[in-house]
Amino acid sequence: MMWIKLLYELVSSFLWRVRGGLKFWGHKLPLNKIWFGIWYATLYCLLTVWNLNVWAVTTIATIVAYQEYGWGEYVMCLLGGRKPDERSDCSLVDDIIDNLKITYKGKVYKLVDYPRLFGWLGLSLRGGIMSFTIGLAIQNIPYMFTGLAMGTVYWLGGLVCKYIKDDGKYGWRWAEWLYGFYLGLVLCVIY
Repeated sequence: MMWIKLLYELVSSFLWRVRGGLKFWGHKLPLNKIWFGIWYATLYCLLTVWNLNVWAVTTIATIVAYQEYGWGEYVMCLLGGRKPDERSDCSLVDDIIDNLKITYKGKVYKLVDYPRLFGWLGLSLRGGIMSFTIGLAIQNIPYMFTGLAMGTVYWLGGLVCKYIKDDGKYGWRWAEWLYGFYLGLVLCVIY
């Protein structure tokens, strides 16, 4: 049973990377943004009980969860060290992190002035929104908080890029492989 769950996690990793734009012979897979959602709902049903209604709702919730807001700016801040500038990924998260500041000895330190920390927190909160949305569909409160690890997992992708093999995008591609694996792992551990 352990090897089958590892296979589930590897498929999740692959399809999350496909969702992110993995190219085959110079082209993205058609409808690359939906395959992970279909797989993830299927995996949930395989691990629990097959039900067409649950599968359909979970598929839609998963696709909406990762398509409703972007996170590219947070990734580039975290992995590339670039200061935030676009401010168009997720206004819900931006409203929180744009207002985070600390005043120490009369000097104001704003989170936006620390790109890597800004990116990590932005990704973590964005992942939290994603897992919360999916958690509503699968009716699992602990699952709702698992996405808060998104910033840390993407940071690990940056470390892989830096110390093992450069992917040409500061570790973004590695991070997609890792986060997809993490998403599969979460379902396999919970169920």
